[in-house]
Amino acid sequence: MQDDWLTAFEALKSVYIDGAYSNMALNEAIPRHRGCRDSFVRSMVKGTVRQTITLDHIIDRLAQKGIRSIKPRTLIILRMGLYAIREMDSVPDHAAVSEAVSLARKTAKGTDKFINALLRSYIRGRSRFELQEGSPATEPPMIVEISDRYGKLSIKYGFPVTLVRRICEQYGEEAESILRGLNTPPPVILRVNTLKTTREDLIRDLEAAGIHAEALEESEIAAMASGSGIIGSDLYRKGMFSVQSLSSILAVSALDPKPGSKVLDMCAAPGGKSAMMAELMENRGSITACDIHTHRLELIEAAAARLGVSIIGTRLADGTSFDASMEEQFDYVLADVPCSGLGVMSTKPEIRLRTEDEDRSRLPDIQLAILRNALRYARPGGRICYSTCTLDRDENEGVIDRLMAEDPSFGRILEMNTILPYNNTIGFYYCIIEKSLH
Repeated sequence: MQDDWLTAFEALKSVYIDGAYSNMALNEAIPRHRGCRDSFVRSMVKGTVRQTITLDHIIDRLAQKGIRSIKPRTLIILRMGLYAIREMDSVPDHAAVSEAVSLARKTAKGTDKFINALLRSYIRGRSRFELQEGSPATEPPMIVEISDRYGKLSIKYGFPVTLVRRICEQYGEEAESILRGLNTPPPVILRVNTLKTTREDLIRDLEAAGIHAEALEESEIAAMASGSGIIGSDLYRKGMFSVQSLSSILAVSALDPKPGSKVLDMCAAPGGKSAMMAELMENRGSITACDIHTHRLELIEAAAARLGVSIIGTRLADGTSFDASMEEQFDYVLADVPCSGLGVMSTKPEIRLRTEDEDRSRLPDIQLAILRNALRYARPGGRICYSTCTLDRDENEGVIDRLMAEDPSFGRILEMNTILPYNNTIGFYYCIIEKSLH
Protein backbone atom coordinates (compact mmCIF):
# COMPACT_ATOMS: atom_id res chain seq x y z
CA MET A 1 0.00 0.00 0.00
CA GLN A 2 2.86 2.43 0.70
CA ASP A 3 3.70 2.75 -3.00
CA ASP A 4 0.09 3.80 -3.59
CA TRP A 5 0.13 6.42 -0.86
CA LEU A 6 3.56 7.81 -1.74
CA THR A 7 2.59 8.09 -5.40
CA ALA A 8 -0.65 9.87 -4.51
CA PHE A 9 1.24 12.19 -2.15
CA GLU A 10 3.68 13.19 -4.88
CA ALA A 11 0.87 13.91 -7.32
CA LEU A 12 -1.07 15.91 -4.73
CA LYS A 13 2.03 17.90 -3.81
CA SER A 14 2.35 18.88 -7.46
CA VAL A 15 -1.30 19.97 -7.54
CA TYR A 16 -1.40 21.86 -4.22
CA ILE A 17 2.10 23.33 -4.08
CA ASP A 18 3.21 23.60 -7.70
CA GLY A 19 -0.19 24.35 -9.23
CA ALA A 20 -0.12 21.37 -11.60
CA TYR A 21 -3.18 19.92 -13.27
CA SER A 22 -4.21 16.66 -11.63
CA ASN A 23 -4.05 14.59 -14.83
CA MET A 24 -0.52 15.78 -15.59
CA ALA A 25 0.58 15.28 -11.99
CA LEU A 26 -0.75 11.72 -12.02
CA ASN A 27 0.80 10.91 -15.38
CA GLU A 28 4.18 12.04 -14.05
CA ALA A 29 3.96 10.41 -10.60
CA ILE A 30 2.59 6.97 -11.51
CA PRO A 31 5.42 5.89 -13.87
CA ARG A 32 7.94 6.64 -11.10
CA HIS A 33 6.38 3.94 -8.91
CA ARG A 34 5.92 0.73 -10.86
CA GLY A 35 4.46 -1.06 -7.83
CA CYS A 36 1.54 1.33 -7.36
CA ARG A 37 -2.04 0.59 -8.35
CA ASP A 38 -3.07 3.06 -11.02
CA SER A 39 -6.79 3.02 -10.21
CA PHE A 40 -6.25 3.46 -6.45
CA VAL A 41 -3.86 6.38 -6.90
CA ARG A 42 -6.12 8.17 -9.38
CA SER A 43 -9.16 7.68 -7.17
CA MET A 44 -7.38 9.02 -4.09
CA VAL A 45 -5.84 12.03 -5.84
CA LYS A 46 -8.98 13.09 -7.69
CA GLY A 47 -11.17 12.51 -4.64
CA THR A 48 -8.89 14.36 -2.24
CA VAL A 49 -8.68 17.38 -4.54
CA ARG A 50 -12.44 17.25 -5.14
CA GLN A 51 -13.14 17.36 -1.40
CA THR A 52 -10.38 19.78 -0.35
CA ILE A 53 -12.75 22.42 1.02
CA THR A 54 -14.76 19.84 2.96
CA LEU A 55 -11.63 18.14 4.32
CA ASP A 56 -10.08 21.46 5.34
CA HIS A 57 -13.23 22.36 7.23
CA ILE A 58 -12.89 19.15 9.26
CA ILE A 59 -9.14 19.55 9.80
CA ASP A 60 -9.65 23.08 11.07
CA ARG A 61 -12.00 21.75 13.73
CA LEU A 62 -9.68 18.88 14.62
CA ALA A 63 -6.50 20.93 15.05
CA GLN A 64 -6.21 22.75 18.36
CA LYS A 65 -4.47 25.73 16.74
CA GLY A 66 -6.51 25.55 13.55
CA ILE A 67 -5.57 24.63 10.03
CA ARG A 68 -3.41 27.69 9.45
CA SER A 69 -0.84 26.28 11.87
CA ILE A 70 -0.30 23.14 9.76
CA LYS A 71 2.54 23.02 7.22
CA PRO A 72 1.74 22.10 3.59
CA ARG A 73 3.17 18.56 3.50
CA THR A 74 1.47 17.65 6.76
CA LEU A 75 -1.80 19.09 5.51
CA ILE A 76 -1.65 17.00 2.35
CA ILE A 77 -1.20 13.80 4.38
CA LEU A 78 -4.08 14.73 6.69
CA ARG A 79 -6.32 15.35 3.69
CA MET A 80 -5.35 11.96 2.25
CA GLY A 81 -5.96 10.15 5.53
CA LEU A 82 -9.32 11.81 6.09
CA TYR A 83 -10.42 11.15 2.52
CA ALA A 84 -9.52 7.46 2.85
CA ILE A 85 -11.43 7.17 6.15
CA ARG A 86 -14.50 8.99 4.89
CA GLU A 87 -14.76 7.76 1.29
CA MET A 88 -12.62 4.70 0.49
CA ASP A 89 -14.47 1.55 1.52
CA SER A 90 -11.49 -0.57 0.46
CA VAL A 91 -9.32 1.01 3.19
CA PRO A 92 -10.27 0.19 6.82
CA ASP A 93 -9.99 3.10 9.24
CA HIS A 94 -7.02 1.61 11.08
CA ALA A 95 -5.20 1.01 7.78
CA ALA A 96 -5.78 4.60 6.67
CA VAL A 97 -4.23 5.88 9.91
CA SER A 98 -1.30 3.49 9.64
CA GLU A 99 -0.59 4.42 6.01
CA ALA A 100 -0.81 8.15 6.74
CA VAL A 101 1.56 7.83 9.70
CA SER A 102 4.06 5.78 7.66
CA LEU A 103 3.88 8.33 4.86
CA ALA A 104 4.53 11.15 7.31
CA ARG A 105 7.69 9.41 8.55
CA LYS A 106 8.99 9.44 4.98
CA THR A 107 7.85 12.83 3.75
CA ALA A 108 7.06 15.06 6.74
CA LYS A 109 9.38 13.94 9.51
CA GLY A 110 8.36 14.76 13.05
CA THR A 111 4.64 15.01 12.27
CA ASP A 112 3.64 11.34 12.52
CA LYS A 113 2.35 11.58 16.11
CA PHE A 114 0.36 14.72 15.30
CA ILE A 115 -1.22 13.06 12.25
CA ASN A 116 -1.95 9.89 14.21
CA ALA A 117 -3.67 11.88 16.97
CA LEU A 118 -5.84 13.96 14.63
CA LEU A 119 -7.00 11.05 12.52
CA ARG A 120 -7.81 8.91 15.55
CA SER A 121 -9.64 11.84 17.11
CA TYR A 122 -11.79 12.07 13.97
CA ILE A 123 -12.55 8.34 14.02
CA ARG A 124 -13.63 8.46 17.69
CA GLY A 125 -16.06 11.33 17.20
CA ARG A 126 -16.51 11.90 13.50
CA SER A 127 -20.03 13.29 13.79
CA ARG A 128 -18.72 16.20 15.89
CA PHE A 129 -16.32 17.30 13.19
CA GLU A 130 -18.54 17.23 10.13
CA LEU A 131 -20.65 20.11 8.81
CA GLN A 132 -21.10 22.59 11.65
CA GLU A 133 -21.57 26.31 12.06
CA GLY A 134 -18.91 28.85 12.88
CA SER A 135 -15.76 28.08 10.90
CA PRO A 136 -13.59 31.17 10.31
CA ALA A 137 -13.44 32.67 6.83
CA THR A 138 -9.72 32.30 6.10
CA GLU A 139 -7.88 31.57 2.85
CA PRO A 140 -5.68 29.74 2.20
CA PRO A 141 -6.42 26.97 3.12
CA MET A 142 -9.94 26.70 1.79
CA ILE A 143 -11.92 27.43 4.95
CA VAL A 144 -15.27 29.17 4.61
CA GLU A 145 -17.96 30.67 6.79
CA ILE A 146 -21.01 28.37 6.68
CA SER A 147 -23.63 30.42 8.45
CA ASP A 148 -25.67 30.82 5.25
CA ARG A 149 -26.93 28.55 2.47
CA TYR A 150 -23.97 29.22 0.19
CA GLY A 151 -21.51 28.27 2.90
CA LYS A 152 -23.35 25.06 3.72
CA LEU A 153 -23.44 24.04 0.06
CA SER A 154 -19.75 24.93 -0.21
CA ILE A 155 -18.81 22.52 2.59
CA LYS A 156 -21.28 19.84 1.48
CA TYR A 157 -20.02 19.67 -2.12
CA GLY A 158 -16.50 21.07 -1.82
CA PHE A 159 -16.76 24.25 -3.93
CA PRO A 160 -15.67 27.82 -3.10
CA VAL A 161 -18.46 29.98 -1.70
CA THR A 162 -18.05 32.50 -4.53
CA LEU A 163 -18.61 29.77 -7.11
CA VAL A 164 -21.59 28.32 -5.23
CA ARG A 165 -23.14 31.78 -5.08
CA ARG A 166 -22.61 32.33 -8.81
CA ILE A 167 -24.18 28.99 -9.75
CA CYS A 168 -27.12 29.58 -7.40
CA GLU A 169 -27.72 33.07 -8.81
CA GLN A 170 -27.49 31.89 -12.42
CA TYR A 171 -29.34 28.57 -12.18
CA GLY A 172 -31.72 28.93 -9.22
CA GLU A 173 -33.39 25.67 -8.19
CA GLU A 174 -31.12 23.60 -10.45
CA ALA A 175 -27.98 24.76 -8.61
CA GLU A 176 -27.67 21.91 -6.11
CA SER A 177 -28.20 19.29 -8.82
CA ILE A 178 -25.45 20.98 -10.83
CA LEU A 179 -23.07 20.94 -7.84
CA ARG A 180 -23.85 17.27 -7.28
CA GLY A 181 -23.25 16.55 -10.97
CA LEU A 182 -19.91 18.36 -10.92
CA ASN A 183 -18.83 15.95 -8.18
CA THR A 184 -19.81 12.86 -10.18
CA PRO A 185 -17.16 11.73 -12.68
CA PRO A 186 -18.82 10.94 -16.01
CA PRO A 187 -18.34 7.55 -17.66
CA VAL A 188 -15.78 7.03 -20.42
CA ILE A 189 -17.39 7.97 -23.72
CA LEU A 190 -15.97 6.71 -27.01
CA ARG A 191 -16.50 8.37 -30.37
CA VAL A 192 -16.59 5.79 -33.14
CA ASN A 193 -14.26 6.50 -36.05
CA THR A 194 -16.75 5.98 -38.85
CA LEU A 195 -13.93 6.10 -41.41
CA LYS A 196 -12.76 2.71 -40.13
CA THR A 197 -15.63 0.91 -38.41
CA THR A 198 -19.25 1.01 -37.26
CA ARG A 199 -20.52 1.36 -33.73
CA GLU A 200 -21.85 -2.19 -33.72
CA ASP A 201 -18.54 -3.63 -34.90
CA LEU A 202 -16.57 -1.51 -32.43
CA ILE A 203 -18.69 -2.66 -29.49
CA ARG A 204 -18.24 -6.28 -30.58
CA ASP A 205 -14.46 -5.86 -30.90
CA LEU A 206 -14.20 -4.08 -27.54
CA GLU A 207 -16.12 -6.87 -25.83
CA ALA A 208 -13.74 -9.40 -27.39
CA ALA A 209 -10.87 -7.41 -25.88
CA GLY A 210 -12.46 -7.54 -22.42
CA ILE A 211 -13.82 -3.97 -22.49
CA HIS A 212 -17.55 -3.58 -21.91
CA ALA A 213 -19.27 -1.03 -24.16
CA GLU A 214 -22.84 -0.05 -24.93
CA ALA A 215 -24.45 2.28 -27.44
CA LEU A 216 -25.76 5.66 -26.31
CA GLU A 217 -29.12 6.93 -27.50
CA GLU A 218 -27.97 10.56 -27.55
CA SER A 219 -25.57 10.08 -30.47
CA GLU A 220 -25.25 7.36 -33.09
CA ILE A 221 -21.45 7.66 -33.03
CA ALA A 222 -21.06 7.41 -29.23
CA ALA A 223 -20.62 4.45 -26.90
CA MET A 224 -20.10 4.22 -23.15
CA ALA A 225 -17.19 2.01 -22.09
CA SER A 226 -15.90 0.52 -18.86
CA GLY A 227 -12.93 -1.61 -17.98
CA SER A 228 -9.17 -1.25 -17.91
CA GLY A 229 -6.80 -0.78 -20.81
CA ILE A 230 -9.10 1.26 -23.03
CA ILE A 231 -6.41 3.70 -24.19
CA GLY A 232 -3.80 0.94 -24.22
CA SER A 233 -5.84 -1.34 -26.48
CA ASP A 234 -4.93 -2.25 -30.05
CA LEU A 235 -8.28 -0.87 -31.14
CA TYR A 236 -7.30 2.57 -29.86
CA ARG A 237 -3.83 2.41 -31.41
CA LYS A 238 -5.40 1.43 -34.74
CA GLY A 239 -7.65 4.51 -34.60
CA MET A 240 -10.99 2.74 -34.28
CA PHE A 241 -12.22 5.24 -31.69
CA SER A 242 -11.38 8.35 -29.71
CA VAL A 243 -12.24 9.26 -26.13
CA GLN A 244 -14.42 12.37 -26.15
CA SER A 245 -17.11 13.76 -23.88
CA LEU A 246 -20.70 13.27 -24.98
CA SER A 247 -21.25 17.01 -24.55
CA SER A 248 -18.61 17.99 -27.10
CA ILE A 249 -19.81 15.25 -29.47
CA LEU A 250 -23.26 16.84 -29.38
CA ALA A 251 -21.82 20.32 -30.00
CA VAL A 252 -19.83 19.29 -33.08
CA SER A 253 -22.79 17.27 -34.35
CA ALA A 254 -24.92 20.42 -34.12
CA LEU A 255 -22.46 22.28 -36.38
CA ASP A 256 -22.78 19.35 -38.83
CA PRO A 257 -20.05 20.08 -41.41
CA LYS A 258 -20.80 18.46 -44.76
CA PRO A 259 -18.43 16.36 -46.91
CA GLY A 260 -16.39 18.49 -49.30
CA SER A 261 -16.73 21.67 -47.25
CA LYS A 262 -14.02 24.04 -46.03
CA VAL A 263 -13.74 24.19 -42.24
CA LEU A 264 -11.79 26.26 -39.71
CA ASP A 265 -11.15 25.09 -36.14
CA MET A 266 -9.84 28.20 -34.39
CA CYS A 267 -8.71 26.70 -31.06
CA ALA A 268 -8.17 23.11 -32.14
CA ALA A 269 -5.61 21.39 -29.87
CA PRO A 270 -5.46 18.59 -28.94
CA GLY A 271 -7.48 17.87 -32.06
CA GLY A 272 -10.46 15.76 -31.00
CA LYS A 273 -13.09 18.05 -32.47
CA SER A 274 -11.13 18.58 -35.69
CA ALA A 275 -10.88 14.82 -36.11
CA MET A 276 -14.58 14.36 -35.43
CA MET A 277 -15.44 16.93 -38.09
CA ALA A 278 -13.18 15.11 -40.57
CA GLU A 279 -15.01 11.87 -39.82
CA LEU A 280 -18.40 13.55 -40.28
CA MET A 281 -17.09 14.92 -43.59
CA GLU A 282 -16.07 11.41 -44.72
CA ASN A 283 -12.48 12.70 -44.97
CA ARG A 284 -13.49 14.91 -47.91
CA GLY A 285 -12.89 18.65 -48.01
CA SER A 286 -10.41 20.55 -45.85
CA ILE A 287 -9.99 21.50 -42.18
CA THR A 288 -7.59 24.19 -41.01
CA ALA A 289 -6.79 23.46 -37.36
CA CYS A 290 -5.21 26.36 -35.46
CA ASP A 291 -3.51 26.77 -32.13
CA ILE A 292 -1.33 29.38 -30.49
CA HIS A 293 1.41 26.89 -29.49
CA THR A 294 3.56 24.89 -31.91
CA HIS A 295 3.85 21.85 -29.64
CA ARG A 296 0.07 21.62 -29.44
CA LEU A 297 -0.19 21.54 -33.23
CA GLU A 298 1.86 18.35 -33.03
CA LEU A 299 -0.90 16.80 -30.88
CA ILE A 300 -3.45 17.55 -33.62
CA GLU A 301 -1.23 15.99 -36.27
CA ALA A 302 -0.67 12.87 -34.14
CA ALA A 303 -4.42 12.46 -33.56
CA ALA A 304 -5.12 12.78 -37.29
CA ALA A 305 -2.44 10.22 -38.15
CA ARG A 306 -3.78 7.68 -35.64
CA LEU A 307 -7.31 8.02 -36.99
CA GLY A 308 -6.36 7.89 -40.66
CA VAL A 309 -7.55 11.46 -41.32
CA SER A 310 -5.84 13.23 -44.21
CA ILE A 311 -7.79 16.49 -44.63
CA ILE A 312 -6.53 18.34 -41.53
CA GLY A 313 -3.81 20.94 -41.98
CA THR A 314 -2.40 22.73 -38.93
CA ARG A 315 -1.67 26.43 -38.63
CA LEU A 316 -0.03 28.51 -35.90
CA ALA A 317 -2.50 31.29 -35.12
CA ASP A 318 -3.89 33.38 -32.29
CA GLY A 319 -7.68 33.36 -32.42
CA THR A 320 -7.90 36.88 -30.97
CA SER A 321 -5.83 38.38 -33.82
CA PHE A 322 -7.59 38.87 -37.15
CA ASP A 323 -5.92 37.26 -40.19
CA ALA A 324 -7.09 38.95 -43.39
CA SER A 325 -6.02 35.95 -45.50
CA MET A 326 -8.80 33.88 -43.91
CA GLU A 327 -11.63 36.41 -44.25
CA GLU A 328 -14.84 34.81 -45.59
CA GLN A 329 -12.95 31.66 -46.60
CA PHE A 330 -14.81 28.96 -44.66
CA ASP A 331 -18.16 27.20 -44.83
CA TYR A 332 -17.98 26.21 -41.16
CA VAL A 333 -16.04 27.73 -38.27
CA LEU A 334 -15.64 26.13 -34.84
CA ALA A 335 -14.68 28.50 -32.03
CA ASP A 336 -14.25 26.27 -28.99
CA VAL A 337 -12.82 29.10 -26.93
CA PRO A 338 -10.60 29.20 -23.82
CA CYS A 339 -12.84 29.32 -20.77
CA SER A 340 -12.94 28.91 -16.99
CA GLY A 341 -13.68 25.18 -17.36
CA LEU A 342 -16.37 25.13 -14.68
CA GLY A 343 -18.27 22.42 -16.55
CA VAL A 344 -15.45 19.88 -16.38
CA MET A 345 -14.70 20.01 -12.65
CA SER A 346 -15.89 16.41 -12.34
CA THR A 347 -12.81 15.31 -14.31
CA LYS A 348 -10.50 18.24 -13.45
CA PRO A 349 -11.32 18.88 -9.78
CA GLU A 350 -8.39 21.26 -9.24
CA ILE A 351 -10.28 23.93 -11.20
CA ARG A 352 -12.48 24.52 -8.16
CA LEU A 353 -9.43 25.65 -6.19
CA ARG A 354 -8.50 28.24 -8.81
CA THR A 355 -11.78 29.78 -9.90
CA GLU A 356 -10.90 33.22 -8.61
CA ASP A 357 -7.77 33.77 -10.69
CA GLU A 358 -7.54 37.33 -11.99
CA ASP A 359 -7.50 36.02 -15.57
CA ARG A 360 -11.07 34.71 -15.23
CA SER A 361 -12.56 38.19 -15.40
CA ARG A 362 -10.78 38.77 -18.72
CA LEU A 363 -12.18 35.65 -20.37
CA PRO A 364 -15.42 37.11 -21.82
CA ASP A 365 -13.43 39.81 -23.64
CA ILE A 366 -11.07 37.19 -25.09
CA GLN A 367 -13.98 34.96 -26.05
CA LEU A 368 -15.82 37.80 -27.77
CA ALA A 369 -12.69 38.74 -29.74
CA ILE A 370 -12.40 35.15 -31.01
CA LEU A 371 -16.11 35.01 -31.89
CA ARG A 372 -15.89 38.29 -33.83
CA ASN A 373 -13.07 36.84 -35.90
CA ALA A 374 -14.99 33.59 -36.38
CA LEU A 375 -17.81 35.57 -37.99
CA ARG A 376 -15.36 37.36 -40.27
CA TYR A 377 -13.76 34.06 -41.33
CA ALA A 378 -17.10 32.45 -42.24
CA ARG A 379 -18.43 33.01 -45.73
CA PRO A 380 -21.85 34.70 -46.08
CA GLY A 381 -24.42 32.08 -45.13
CA GLY A 382 -21.77 29.97 -43.40
CA ARG A 383 -22.13 28.44 -39.95
CA ILE A 384 -20.25 29.15 -36.74
CA CYS A 385 -20.23 27.09 -33.55
CA TYR A 386 -19.29 29.03 -30.44
CA SER A 387 -18.66 26.60 -27.57
CA THR A 388 -17.21 26.39 -24.06
CA CYS A 389 -16.85 23.79 -21.33
CA THR A 390 -18.05 26.19 -18.66
CA LEU A 391 -21.43 26.85 -17.07
CA ASP A 392 -20.75 30.52 -16.32
CA ARG A 393 -23.38 32.45 -18.24
CA ASP A 394 -21.11 35.52 -18.51
CA GLU A 395 -18.89 33.39 -20.77
CA ASN A 396 -21.77 31.75 -22.62
CA GLU A 397 -25.03 33.61 -23.25
CA GLY A 398 -23.35 36.81 -22.07
CA VAL A 399 -20.82 36.73 -24.92
CA ILE A 400 -23.57 36.05 -27.48
CA ASP A 401 -25.65 38.90 -26.04
CA ARG A 402 -22.69 41.27 -26.37
CA LEU A 403 -22.20 40.23 -30.00
CA MET A 404 -25.88 40.82 -30.78
CA ALA A 405 -25.81 44.23 -29.08
CA GLU A 406 -22.82 45.50 -31.08
CA ASP A 407 -23.90 44.00 -34.43
CA PRO A 408 -27.59 43.02 -34.68
CA SER A 409 -27.15 42.14 -38.38
CA PHE A 410 -24.47 39.46 -37.80
CA GLY A 411 -26.87 36.65 -38.73
CA ARG A 412 -29.23 34.42 -36.80
CA ILE A 413 -28.98 31.90 -34.01
CA LEU A 414 -30.00 28.44 -35.17
CA GLU A 415 -29.51 26.59 -31.88
CA MET A 416 -28.33 27.38 -28.37
CA ASN A 417 -27.86 24.71 -25.72
CA THR A 418 -26.50 24.54 -22.19
CA ILE A 419 -25.71 20.93 -21.27
CA LEU A 420 -25.85 20.42 -17.52
CA PRO A 421 -23.39 18.02 -15.86
CA TYR A 422 -25.44 14.91 -15.37
CA ASN A 423 -26.78 12.00 -17.43
CA ASN A 424 -23.35 10.95 -18.78
CA THR A 425 -22.30 14.52 -19.61
CA ILE A 426 -19.98 17.26 -18.50
CA GLY A 427 -21.13 20.88 -18.31
CA PHE A 428 -20.99 22.43 -21.78
CA TYR A 429 -22.44 25.26 -23.84
CA TYR A 430 -22.74 25.78 -27.58
CA CYS A 431 -24.43 28.24 -29.91
CA ILE A 432 -24.84 27.62 -33.66
CA ILE A 433 -24.89 30.84 -35.71
CA GLU A 434 -25.70 31.29 -39.40
CA LYS A 435 -23.90 34.31 -40.79
CA SER A 436 -26.00 36.78 -42.72
CA LEU A 437 -25.73 36.86 -46.53
CA HIS A 438 -24.75 40.53 -46.61
